[in-house]
Amino acid sequence: MERNTTVIIVVMLIVGLGIGGGIGYYAAPAKVVEKPGETVTVTVEVQPLDGKTVRIGDIQSTDVGLETETPFVESILGPDINAIAAKLGYDVTFEFLVDSAASQAAIHLEKVQSFKAMDIGLVIGGRWSSQAQAALSYVNENNMLLFSPSSTSPILAIADDNLYRMCPDDTVQAPAIAEMLWSWGIKAIIVIQRGDAWADGIYNILEKEYPARGGVIAERIRYAAEVTEFSSYLQTAEEKAQALVAEYGAEHVAIEIISFSEAVTMVTQAKDYPTIYSLMWFGSDGTSMTQQFVDDAPEESSHLKIFSTLAAPAASPKYTALYDRYYALVSQPFGYYTACTYDIATTLLTGVLETQSTDPSDIIPLIHDITFNQWGASGWTRLNEAGDRYASNYDIWGYGEGPDGEVTFVKYGLYDGTTGKVTWYSTGVTTGGEETAGVTPPGQG
Repeated sequence: MERNTTVIIVVMLIVGLGIGGGIGYYAAPAKVVEKPGETVTVTVEVQPLDGKTVRIGDIQSTDVGLETETPFVESILGPDINAIAAKLGYDVTFEFLVDSAASQAAIHLEKVQSFKAMDIGLVIGGRWSSQAQAALSYVNENNMLLFSPSSTSPILAIADDNLYRMCPDDTVQAPAIAEMLWSWGIKAIIVIQRGDAWADGIYNILEKEYPARGGVIAERIRYAAEVTEFSSYLQTAEEKAQALVAEYGAEHVAIEIISFSEAVTMVTQAKDYPTIYSLMWFGSDGTSMTQQFVDDAPEESSHLKIFSTLAAPAASPKYTALYDRYYALVSQPFGYYTACTYDIATTLLTGVLETQSTDPSDIIPLIHDITFNQWGASGWTRLNEAGDRYASNYDIWGYGEGPDGEVTFVKYGLYDGTTGKVTWYSTGVTTGGEETAGVTPPGQG
């Protein structure tokens, strides 16, 4: 008698995370069960990463950054990411290895190379554009994915490379700075800037945007990134400022600094130069909401204000909840770039689980789809063709006294990316949401 054979294929359905389901799943060897009169073959799909730990590199730009990044990763980011994976039914653990570039581009490259030697190809880093630029060729040539939460230089807006940025580049920020200056009634500025890719990128656009509004860049003072003593640069600025004040009037002259935390030393030394210390100071995202200004130079920072642009996160319950947790943890505000770090982590989570791979060449093709479909802590995470965040509004942060009289971060205004206009707040708002003294530009009172 002829034997009847029935083959039954059982496939586990894997639910995708928004862009399609279960890429990269492998079939286990078929298990054959023989019974009288039939043979049943059962094929079960398994997840290649089941029971494994996925390691992701996380490089802070400075050693100071470790003070907040380490507790953030240990108490918020890591637990949240692993909780999401578990809720989705994956037996995968994500581990973030936090390190520091010690303020140096060359050290950042070394850290990237060290992660590669550890077979880690997914890295959150390049937080300074100079650091991202130094590592760019290496990550491209060695199949790595470098995802930055805060690099903004337009020089790095390159399509089809392995550097992605969760923040807008300075083709948006520089016009915001120009409009901030002009809306305050500033007719002439002295620019003091770092000599690196990030600051050069801002300046190269600012030198077109500000004069287009009628302003004059009277002096450009460029210092090496490793400089820690600014007396000679400040003396040059002092002499130029004296001439500009005589020509335009003090209320129409300002200092524009394009710097990072080294500017804390700069503003402390500026007290010895009466002309520039009497002027308004403006900055950029590099001087916005920097704790060292409050800790090490509160008097000088409050006096100079240092109005600085910073991309504004979209208001949402998600952002507010994370803000509250972060502030309770480190007693500092949950800033835009920290929110972007969180969103990078969720993007990588989705990419890894969707592909069931840690290979950047598998994950990179999905990045644009993942970010397009994600509303993160910082808002809609959609990226442009260069792999950078689409434009956003910019808050104008500075330093001033809060309701309790202590120097803190104060939001003084907003640049609307849609209208291209700045609104200054007559009542400022601290990071804790308390109202405090705001500002009124000259001639608008």
